[in-house]
Amino acid sequence: MIMNKSLYIVAFSLAFATTGIAQNNEGQDKVIDLGTQTTTELRKTQAVSTIYSNELDKNAATSPYNAIYGLLPGLSVMQNTSWGTDKSRLNVRGRGSLNGDTPLFVVDGFARPLEYINLSEIESISVLKDGAATALWGGRGANGVVLITTKRGIYSQKDIKVDYKFGLGFPVNQPEFADAYTYAKARNEALRYDGLQPDMDEASFLSGGNSDLYPNVDWQKEALRNHTTSHQLDITFRGGGKRLRYFSVLNYKNDMGLLNSKYTDYTDRYNSQMKKYFLNLRMNLDVDITDATKLKLSMLGMLRETKRPTTSEATLFEQIFNTPSAAFPVQTQNGFWGSNNVLKTNPIANLADVGYYKLNQRMLQADLRLVQDLSVLTRGLSAELAIAYDNNATYQETAKKSFMYQTIEKGTDGEPIYTNYGNPNDELEISNKGLANQYIHANFEAKVNYHRIWDKHDFTASAMFRQESMTLTGANNSRYRQYIIGTAGYNFDNRYMVDIVANCFGSSVLGKNDKYRAYPAISAAWILSNENFIKEISAFDYLKLRASYGRSGYDIYDYDMDKQYWVGSGAYYFQAGNTSAGSSLKEGVLAMEQLDLEVADKYNIGLDMSLFKGLTFSIDGFYDKRTNILIDGSGLISSAIGVTIPQMNAGKVETKGTELSAMWKKEYKDFNYYIGANFSYAKSKVVENGEGYQPYGYLSKKGYPVGQCFGWEAIGYFRDEADIKSSPVQKFSEVRPGDVKYRDLNGDKVIDNNDQKAIGYSTAIPEIYYGINLGFEYKGFGVDALFQGVAHYSVMLNTASVYWPLRNNTNISSWYLNDRIRWTEETKDIANVPRLTTLDNANNFRNSTQWLENGSYFKLRNLNVYYNLPSSWVKKMKMEKIQVYARANNLFSLDHVKYMNSEDLKINYPDMTSVYFGLNINF
Repeated sequence: MIMNKSLYIVAFSLAFATTGIAQNNEGQDKVIDLGTQTTTELRKTQAVSTIYSNELDKNAATSPYNAIYGLLPGLSVMQNTSWGTDKSRLNVRGRGSLNGDTPLFVVDGFARPLEYINLSEIESISVLKDGAATALWGGRGANGVVLITTKRGIYSQKDIKVDYKFGLGFPVNQPEFADAYTYAKARNEALRYDGLQPDMDEASFLSGGNSDLYPNVDWQKEALRNHTTSHQLDITFRGGGKRLRYFSVLNYKNDMGLLNSKYTDYTDRYNSQMKKYFLNLRMNLDVDITDATKLKLSMLGMLRETKRPTTSEATLFEQIFNTPSAAFPVQTQNGFWGSNNVLKTNPIANLADVGYYKLNQRMLQADLRLVQDLSVLTRGLSAELAIAYDNNATYQETAKKSFMYQTIEKGTDGEPIYTNYGNPNDELEISNKGLANQYIHANFEAKVNYHRIWDKHDFTASAMFRQESMTLTGANNSRYRQYIIGTAGYNFDNRYMVDIVANCFGSSVLGKNDKYRAYPAISAAWILSNENFIKEISAFDYLKLRASYGRSGYDIYDYDMDKQYWVGSGAYYFQAGNTSAGSSLKEGVLAMEQLDLEVADKYNIGLDMSLFKGLTFSIDGFYDKRTNILIDGSGLISSAIGVTIPQMNAGKVETKGTELSAMWKKEYKDFNYYIGANFSYAKSKVVENGEGYQPYGYLSKKGYPVGQCFGWEAIGYFRDEADIKSSPVQKFSEVRPGDVKYRDLNGDKVIDNNDQKAIGYSTAIPEIYYGINLGFEYKGFGVDALFQGVAHYSVMLNTASVYWPLRNNTNISSWYLNDRIRWTEETKDIANVPRLTTLDNANNFRNSTQWLENGSYFKLRNLNVYYNLPSSWVKKMKMEKIQVYARANNLFSLDHVKYMNSEDLKINYPDMTSVYFGLNINF
């Protein structure tokens, strides 16, 4: 579907006029944990965006990755269509590096994966965006930090909550493929235009002849069912007494996949359905041992099991997409799996009759923090000691078997000839391979804090030492880091504020005696609303100006880049007889002279305000300067040196942008509503990427955004042989009438790699990202909706069988046959896609404006409809609250990409619309 200009205007108008997250749920000055220190919503001088649990509770998603689309300004979240992982692609303020771009995830102050946290555990999610906040994380903070704080107990309260929801998932954005007769016609047409003889009997496919010789199989319909089912149960206990507080939640969820049960239950020896089972237990305890000594314990235990056919997810769906309906039957008339001598893969057999692959994951995350008030020594002094230990292990079990299949050929008498392969009585071989992978993450932290308030002055300071170790299975996978951090903050009269960070960060990937780097930061704020000249303006409830500078880094490098080794060089030849020796050695990659960490210098200026007792608004402008990016150095040093050039810390990227957010809330006696949105614009520019000399300026990727799409400019299709002869020679493969014609940019009468240029926008990340959230509640009935969109984003329609058809014996979709006008002798004047071809055809199938598409979209990410039963009814049942709800995510998309998810065009598990029906009871 097409997103028209008027929709963009509406979306962006809302973004500029009505966006943002208020300071918190209830308008209080809530504490924000930055991971190594804390601040508050009103006191902060850093650029930090935060959402709280009440926003997350409305969401239909079961994973934190999928619950934060469009909610946090500066954080872009892009969907991955995959069953194997719930991970989305997250970026903070665009993509400022040529290497890794994933932010650091921190849970309760320690670096931990995000995907293991359940939404019911989360108190808040904060995004640390500017240098003043990310400097606290030193060489890990360059790409931003996403920080999760889990819920904790409450003094002298008791609360029990039970939340159950049943879910249905419906596949969407599925391509439609040609039936057997249509495929046969298309293939014959392609063969003719390739100069080959047609090989498909179209009439027999049309009349429905022998089903083994002339099958017609809808492989998607055969392999997949119409919906999935899931269940989730959360039981939460929260409360405490005078000295003990507790928060505990037991979470169970499962997901029964989309594969057709007719085939997943094909044998009684095992079930090959794609399944997931998750069980989490969270326990957070806070104990006041004495008035001066407090203990905090956090523990998360997790059990997970995932199961699928032995055939991997990517391979299975690739076979489902790429196998033509006319290739062979699911099973022959003899009762064996069908196949042929070309494809040799039966998607259904590889789903039903090859065994299963199972992973069992066990994880424990635990941290213990002791906080000691040292006011007996001097007022305002305190100390903390913390240890954290995470152990995650995954065990693998496989069951494999082969199957009997038959290829079918047409005999001279017109009857099928069968050839048998495989073993019909092959036994299932079960192998418990034990530990597949494991990581152990250990942390130690010691910290001293000082906080004094006198008259109009408020001073804070801290000194911290932290040691991190991450040990993974495999060679050279362990990482060790140290932080020595000093911070100081001063607040005068709640008007003028300044914060300073000095971080000495050490990483094990750096060379011997060169392990440490410095990451300073300074930030300041001026709360104008506390000035007398602003207090007189009744419209302003709150007005603050912020500015910051800070440095952070990136250290995800391989080991030993500062060393050179001798490596194998294969056979060598000598003497007049050209005698060969079996092996030799040669110099490996040159050692780097001095490995350094990538550096991000971040500048930010921002304005926060609250107006008219209901409108909150903020705006930030930022500049991120990346240097020391690790790049391939071969483009900067001549290959005449005779040895492989090492990588170099020479890359440079600059990113500039702005963020706006606002929220309008209003509450009446029986009715309340809100409307908000956020808008982010981030544009990067590659300053140095190591590409070296380019013969033509338009070939250079310097000056363009990271991920800028490059390709050839398509200017039509060759009409006939005369057109081919009179046009520049295209070097990629032999061209025929109907093939794509490209513009000769350098005028040398040859189309080759020197005729590429920048086309469209970045295919890595959109420049514009926005979200709109709105809702209301009237007498217990409420609706919440979350919309999210992107702009200035390009995609390349290069999915095999869907947009690039028939190539190398693949399939063909309705998109190519019906939604586009393919080139034929009859349509050459109006065609908008090239001729059909069965060959590899490197000329047509390459990045070009022929396949470039606008990747902008506008989606309804989440819809929540609920009803809170009247309190008079609930109290008669001895309960505090009962809510029934229906929630859904990924409901619709307005975009330019038909049949596939505009965020992820890979062949994979289908994109899903999920609907949940639930009951929430508070005791």
